[in-house]
Amino acid sequence: MTTRPATTAATVSEPLEVAVTRTEVLRCLGYPRTRAPQPQVADVLEGLWEQAASLVTPRGIYRVVGQEAARDVGMPEPSEVVGLGVCTVGPDLEREEQRLTREGQMLEALILDAYGSAAAEAAADAVSTRLCAVAQGWGYQLPPRVSPGYGGWPIESQPALLSLLAAGEVGISLTEGCMMMPRKSVSFGVRFERELDPRMAGRRRCDACDLADCAYRARDE
Repeated sequence: MTTRPATTAATVSEPLEVAVTRTEVLRCLGYPRTRAPQPQVADVLEGLWEQAASLVTPRGIYRVVGQEAARDVGMPEPSEVVGLGVCTVGPDLEREEQRLTREGQMLEALILDAYGSAAAEAAADAVSTRLCAVAQGWGYQLPPRVSPGYGGWPIESQPALLSLLAAGEVGISLTEGCMMMPRKSVSFGVRFERELDPRMAGRRRCDACDLADCAYRARDE
């Protein structure tokens, strides 16, 4: 018999190990899987790879809460138990990107930006994996995560969500417009489900997003 989880769990803050792939960085640059990057792009990406990796310091926080707490931070249609998370790759890569931009090295800056986006999503995946382990221990499964600003979750909910998660512990703050700083940060929620809808099988994070015309949407082509 599976033990019913408490309505909240301890907040955990720790460094994250992330796996950033060239495929994901190229996707963030607008290249689908079947389209090879231009030689100049491939060369610059290769030359910047180790530096980019050294500039990210992924950290994250996750917390398991009950339905009411999830509603209080604006999550749409929360389940009885919900995992909430936030993560960042830190400020160093963004600072280097800004320096390159000031010096007119636009391609290098663009590639660092794409690497940061891929690293932030990899950090969110790492936090989700931790939540998945908790969920499975309690007899739950996880569908794709959702984030404020997408899927009916108002971006104005960010202050309440980040306050609940104590996001300042990993160096994340908010602008007046509810943009997270550092920019390469991700906040999200994920429902704990006893059984997943069969239609959710094999779905990726982009399938939970309602921005159909996004240039960065993951596709199979």
